[in-house]
Amino acid sequence: MPPKLIGGGSYRRDACLRRKRACEKLVEKYGVFDIKGSTVGLGENICDERFPCPDLVLLYARMGLHRYNLLQGTKFQLSRVEKYILSKPPGVVIGSYYITLDAMDPANGSSSQIFQTEVSEEACGRLILLCNLARIRGDKSNGRGVTRINGSLPEWPAENPFEKYNLVEESDDDWIRLYMELAVATKDRSREAKDYGPSTLEIVKVAMDANGEGLNALNATFYVRYKDLYEAQSGKVLDRFAIVRRRLHEDTGSFSLVGSLVTPNPEDFQM
Repeated sequence: MPPKLIGGGSYRRDACLRRKRACEKLVEKYGVFDIKGSTVGLGENICDERFPCPDLVLLYARMGLHRYNLLQGTKFQLSRVEKYILSKPPGVVIGSYYITLDAMDPANGSSSQIFQTEVSEEACGRLILLCNLARIRGDKSNGRGVTRINGSLPEWPAENPFEKYNLVEESDDDWIRLYMELAVATKDRSREAKDYGPSTLEIVKVAMDANGEGLNALNATFYVRYKDLYEAQSGKVLDRFAIVRRRLHEDTGSFSLVGSLVTPNPEDFQM
């Protein structure tokens, strides 16, 4: 029998503390967005032709831009993701993504800006995302504290929501599509972008409950009817429904999206 090591647990704890302090020093020196390489719980990922940006990270980058556009009244569109830092402790499925991206506002011609955004996953297998930060690089604004997200959603209304609430026009389809793609992609991470793109995910109707505040309300609930052609290929139901809630947490400045895919009832097909 091999000899028992004395103090092994203490040695491992000390080693973990040393790595943690080294990580904190790197963050303090460079800032989390500009860390080079990888360290404990933080990994730098450069996006290029050799290592394309993952589909989910592209969606998170678009969510960060969406938050910025809502608050600033702009219409920036994602050009590309330069890199992202993934903060995820060992053995944990969900993480936080610190994304550096290029975006353009068509209203400003060819003007391009570099953005930094942070998007955190608050659950696995479901759309519960928190965007704490979305800024043009060089801006030193940060989040203002910890936000607790209520992951519950209202039941599907007994009264037809597409008659009860305002309908969203097709011209506003871009960010509604983002919500739906996020809802599908976070539920099933094995699906590729082509499996939840416009050719396979068809939005039929969208109703918006914003308590009368209008289309740009920061706090609103959306009821969506859509067709999932990808799922229908395997014999599953084509017509589907989803609920998505967006909210700006004024105390911290964080922006959250909470959503759920709803199992349809046969009578709902008449909506």
